[in-house]
Amino acid sequence: MKCIFFDVVQFEILYHLRRPTFWLITILFFVIGLTDIVSKAGEGNAFFFVNSPSQIFQTTIWYCIFGILAASAFVAETFVRDTNYRMEALILATPIRKWDYLATRFIAAFGVTIVAFSSYLPGMILGTMMPGLNPFALGPLRLEAYVVSYLLFTLPNLFLVSAIAFCLASKTRSIVMTYAGAIVLIMLYLASLIMVGVDVINFEQYRIWAMLDPFGFYALEEKTLSWTVYQHNTLMPPLSGIVILNRMFWLTVGSFLWCWSYQTYSMKVLSKSRVQSHKTSIIAKKIDKPSQINPVNTIPLEAKNRSLKAFINQWFYRSGFEIKQVLTGRAFLLLTAFGLVSLIITAMGTRSYNYSNPSTDILIHSANLYLEYILFAIIIVYSAELMWRDRLLRLQNVIDATSVSNGILLLSKLTALFAIITINLLLAMVVMVGYQALNGYTDFEFPLYFQMLFIEHGPYFYLTAILALFTQVITRHKYAGMALVVMISLSKIPLDALGWYHNLYRFAATNDIEYSLMNGYGHLLTGHLWYTLYWALFAAILMVFAYIIWPRGTSDLRLIKGWKQAWVRTSQSVKQTLAGLIVAFVGVGGWIFYNTNIINQYQPPGKEETAAEIEQRFKQYENLPIPVVTNTKVNIELYPEERYFVANGEYVLENRTNSSIKQLHLLSFINLKLAEINYPGATLKEAYPEWGYYIYDLETPLKPGERQRMKFITKTERPRGFQNQVDSDDVYMIYPNDVVGNGTNLYSPFILPFVGYTKMVEHKKAWMRHQFNLPPLDERMRSHDHPIGLSQGLMLAHLGWGSTDITIGTSADQTVVTTGKLVNQWKQGNRNYFQYQSTAKDRGKFTIYSGRYAVYKNNNYRVPIEIYYHPKHQENVELIAEKVGKALEFYEKTFGPYPFEKVRVVEFVYYDGMVFSEAGVIGIPEVLVWKSEAKGRGKDSIIDWVSYLLAYAWWEDQIIAADVAGGMTIREALSGYASSLYQRSRRTPEEQRLAKQQLMRDFFRLLGKIDFQEPALIDVYNEVPIARHKGGMILEQIEDLMGQEALLSGIKSFLQKYRYQPAPYATVLDLRDAILAEASGAQREIISELFANVITYQVGLADAVFEALPDGKYKVILQVEAQKLYTKQLGKQESEALDLPVTISLSDENGEEIFSKKYTILGQKATIDLVTNKRPTYAAVDGNYLLPSAFLQDNIKRLRPMLGN
Repeated sequence: MKCIFFDVVQFEILYHLRRPTFWLITILFFVIGLTDIVSKAGEGNAFFFVNSPSQIFQTTIWYCIFGILAASAFVAETFVRDTNYRMEALILATPIRKWDYLATRFIAAFGVTIVAFSSYLPGMILGTMMPGLNPFALGPLRLEAYVVSYLLFTLPNLFLVSAIAFCLASKTRSIVMTYAGAIVLIMLYLASLIMVGVDVINFEQYRIWAMLDPFGFYALEEKTLSWTVYQHNTLMPPLSGIVILNRMFWLTVGSFLWCWSYQTYSMKVLSKSRVQSHKTSIIAKKIDKPSQINPVNTIPLEAKNRSLKAFINQWFYRSGFEIKQVLTGRAFLLLTAFGLVSLIITAMGTRSYNYSNPSTDILIHSANLYLEYILFAIIIVYSAELMWRDRLLRLQNVIDATSVSNGILLLSKLTALFAIITINLLLAMVVMVGYQALNGYTDFEFPLYFQMLFIEHGPYFYLTAILALFTQVITRHKYAGMALVVMISLSKIPLDALGWYHNLYRFAATNDIEYSLMNGYGHLLTGHLWYTLYWALFAAILMVFAYIIWPRGTSDLRLIKGWKQAWVRTSQSVKQTLAGLIVAFVGVGGWIFYNTNIINQYQPPGKEETAAEIEQRFKQYENLPIPVVTNTKVNIELYPEERYFVANGEYVLENRTNSSIKQLHLLSFINLKLAEINYPGATLKEAYPEWGYYIYDLETPLKPGERQRMKFITKTERPRGFQNQVDSDDVYMIYPNDVVGNGTNLYSPFILPFVGYTKMVEHKKAWMRHQFNLPPLDERMRSHDHPIGLSQGLMLAHLGWGSTDITIGTSADQTVVTTGKLVNQWKQGNRNYFQYQSTAKDRGKFTIYSGRYAVYKNNNYRVPIEIYYHPKHQENVELIAEKVGKALEFYEKTFGPYPFEKVRVVEFVYYDGMVFSEAGVIGIPEVLVWKSEAKGRGKDSIIDWVSYLLAYAWWEDQIIAADVAGGMTIREALSGYASSLYQRSRRTPEEQRLAKQQLMRDFFRLLGKIDFQEPALIDVYNEVPIARHKGGMILEQIEDLMGQEALLSGIKSFLQKYRYQPAPYATVLDLRDAILAEASGAQREIISELFANVITYQVGLADAVFEALPDGKYKVILQVEAQKLYTKQLGKQESEALDLPVTISLSDENGEEIFSKKYTILGQKATIDLVTNKRPTYAAVDGNYLLPSAFLQDNIKRLRPMLGN
């Protein structure tokens, strides 16, 4: 029997090695591994090594997910082959044992799967050795990472999916059912990814999913979720705990499935098998029961009637047959059932999108994340099944011998594929509408469902179906056709790496578009529709070619000879149709090229490239003296329907330096045209319009203290046609200074000229500087005592305290909102005009909003509140106004008077990903608070955003931070702390603990994905997440250290000293010193260190026990582990003893605190004994999460009885 075992294994292995399928899959995964690495390393978008241990592990897991189909191809084919070739009864008639028949074949198929799939390994390794890669994206070769990830994830995952494929194939004897099962596994897995969290992780479920994840992704990420860049690049993921448990659990599941399938496999005659009966019934329906066939069904066999009506009838009935075969098949019913479940899971995951209500756009976005993989796989599988089913049933020669047209056969199969796609899209709509109804959301927006499903996303699936059918025809090989479709779909990766972004040669690529709640698709839809037509014509050409070379009989299966014979017998009308389609295709392509390359610039310089060019060319002028804008008066004409604006303005410039200014340097933002400059005695010396930089010589130098007026005209060009747009390049889809149809927001630095060079353009990240051939920076920012930095405002060096007078014209149906008091409003012709003037000292910057707004006013607070919102988003308006009012009352009581006459909150379109708050006008994009759930975390999200942005009125509008290191910390840390202070005032202690826990988890998850070096608070440049969240955490920690009253006293003294203060402006050291002035001697050193270093903590309870004492009290012994972590460079951490007071607390079984006291932990480990009157249930060290920490698992621990009690 031993010989039989090896003979069968050898036969099976050689059989697979001779098949093209093996080599196609091997090449496919090799190419995937190679191009994936080359693409990532070529872009080098971060300090993360693409070949770091962490990245290798994650990439391996993702490949395994889609290796399911590869495993199905080998394992299922092995166990279905005998049934398909009618050999099963013959083989089972021999005395072969079940073990030799099943186990040996499984081992061979599993071995072949491993070999074919493993080609990704040499692909990945070779990819790291290719020329032209970004050195910041490549680390040393870590062979142990490849080996361990292979042993721990690749082999177990492939065994699991192979066992599942064996189970399905042995039970169903159907390759389609096996593929259907594989797709079900993928669909459930992808749905679970969305459910666990997209924008916000559901940490309560995270450990459960980490255990239940069959591929180990969650188990791995649970250990590495908060790792720094350095840790990701250098450390091997910890191979212990939940990772090992997960692997053992799923290996056990795979083994159980295999053993169960083996044990229940019948070695008896298979004529009674369900598959055989099913196939026999299909043949019987076709051949054995002619009396039941409707006479109309014989139309395809008639050669005489060539009329259009006859063709339509034939197509109708043949398509009906194909669709019926698909819809009644067990595979489709299985896919549909699990598709429903998966879509429901996907819908539930939408709650993580900023805690939004289940609006149609969010639901479709989630569904498409799921459908773009699942529906793609279904299309590939069913295109092959439809093409090869008749041949499998031995009916192909019968059909080929009839006079039925190739066109009928082709169109009927395509119709069936289209039916599958349409049913899946409609199924998605039904599930999403049902989910909305169950959640009490009744704004169903059926037209939007149709637009997003069938116009935005649908064309890709329908075009892919045509391609999949064509590849089956042209390759004459089931798996070759499937592989070819996959390779074409993956061609985006190497094209991106090469910088080839035109949609004219990226199959089924249409312009990147985005649906806006306020603006719809706007002008973006035009290019999308033209590309859709272009690729539809190309698909039609493919279909004509497929019709011409459709295989008839066995001789047509030979490629070249079959093609030549097919072309010869093709009718003239078909050739004319093909010629017409080619002409139309070329014509539409020419029109697209004219729009994207002639009247518009193809691949204009992107935002990062433009910034790099400005720095490279003009940084030499950085330290020249520049005047300050003290007054801005501007008239702006907005044309929303035509999408452009013209600004006619005047600056009052003042020389506040000690030197005469002999040259005037002006800089305009990307996409902005500086049309005219009028400055007395100024002569244009140099102009660089492509980079927006202009140098003027002044006939009369501007002396210190002197003022002069400068008039200017800026504008954006009236758009023509449409542009080529993809989501993988650096070019804006919508420029920040673009006017849109509804919901425009224009930030003044993006529409008015800068005066002088600005450090805003400089790339601070070393990997990005290398990408654009920029030299290393001497300094990220100016030092805290740099005289020029102290004399200029942060980011906007040319702006100081002054006034603004802004007049804006817009369309007749739109309202304009901006900073200042509305002093005049009028209508002229078919346009509305609004004039706003500042009434308090003004920072000189503003944002203009224009839209078809509804207005809600609330006068219940000292300061009136106005909400300008999209009329469909009225559900949260009153809540927003209420929370603004309550936060306003709290801030005025805590920090002093609000400096403006009103608070205006304005909704705008979300294209540039920004929020705004200037001089009493808060701009919040449409995707945030406007449609958040008005309860639970959705309500918390509303409060968080409005309180944070309202705080800018104190820390941005009353203080100018100097343009030196740490300037951003002033605004962001104080606004974040003020928001936290307000939110704490309205929460219970338990609510605050849970909110802080979630905030800390989210922050450190984000920190593990940042593409820059984390700075200390005194070194922050524009790293807003660090300044806001980490800065707020540090201030809360300082509050716990020195007391809230002392901290607020220091903050208020800082505000009082620098409120409306002219240069030299405030620095983060001034804020620190104001706080230190209120601190004791021991506290001062700790506070200074918190500002100067990147510090996190790791505290936890290693053990917690208690015992009852004779006097009725309880003794508690806690083993505390605590350390302070100093983070250097890209996340390298050094630990020291905590040496810091930390709160130790006990609570009872109801969660009520029964003991709390601060202890100073001197070493990294300590034993704390304490006694309490009530029986404790839980112990906590830093239970309120005041110490910034990525390690929160052991802060709270349930007490266990001491041994012997």
